[in-house]
Amino acid sequence: MPSLQFSYSPNYFSLEDIILQDVRVSCKVEVGVPKLGMLDQSADSEHLKQGSKVELPFWMVPTLHAKKIVTFEVPRYYKVNYRQILKADSFVVDLHKWGPYFYDLGLHVANLELRESLDMKRCLIETLQNRLRQIMDMSQHSTQHETIHLIANLDELERKLFAVGQLSYKNYKEWVMRESSKINTAALVASHRKRKFAQVTA
Repeated sequence: MPSLQFSYSPNYFSLEDIILQDVRVSCKVEVGVPKLGMLDQSADSEHLKQGSKVELPFWMVPTLHAKKIVTFEVPRYYKVNYRQILKADSFVVDLHKWGPYFYDLGLHVANLELRESLDMKRCLIETLQNRLRQIMDMSQHSTQHETIHLIANLDELERKLFAVGQLSYKNYKEWVMRESSKINTAALVASHRKRKFAQVTA
């Protein structure tokens, strides 16, 4: 059965968590940092100067942000104008294009206690709720041939849910077909009953 192991909290052993946090984020250095000038390609110093603009992988941001070494720009697809698009009609959005791990990364960003964190979390929840009904409907009324086309716009979490929906429906149909067959007493049980009846009537 497809795994639904979530990695919304940093997970050292999760390859998905490592991959999704490798997204580059635009940051502003608030405190000078020695010996890290190479992070700023436009700098001519070996030191990273205060006020420098650099792009860092997201996995570095939470610690540096908590220590007030950097401030960062929220990734574009989690900004207010994109949240408004999701609130208007989330299902038409190609979430895989916005980010294959849209929900996971969004929750990591929102957990940094930003001014807009609450609205970001609410938007993520509402987006999944609004899209889930149609995802489950597609998973249970589509052929294997149609699957690749149907999941193209889904993020990785939604693809897992789609796969679970397909498998559950397949198992349900198999169960229904078995139940429609006539249920016969097992030969071993029938033989045991006959011997018991013969002993009682003897």
